[in-house]
Amino acid sequence: MLVDLKINELTHQDIGQMDMYVRLWDNLKKLDGDHPTIGIILCSDKDETIVKYSILNENKQLFASKYRLFLPDEKQLAEEIEKERQRICTNL
Repeated sequence: MLVDLKINELTHQDIGQMDMYVRLWDNLKKLDGDHPTIGIILCSDKDETIVKYSILNENKQLFASKYRLFLPDEKQLAEEIEKERQRICTNL
């Protein structure tokens, strides 16, 4: 698993960079029998349009997610879970 922490909003360059890292790792370091390499980008914000029209939308081994500088309270967490559940159900 490769992890990249970004302090700014996710860009298409960040996604391309992680894709390159995953391909390099697979080519130079991955051993026979290893599970597929996973690339995770943690960023302060992400634009859903960039995610939708990038390889993140099709590649099952690359992920981008926003991180938070604080833990949400129980109500905020429940709201986020419900929002994400609705988003996923809409995309099915």
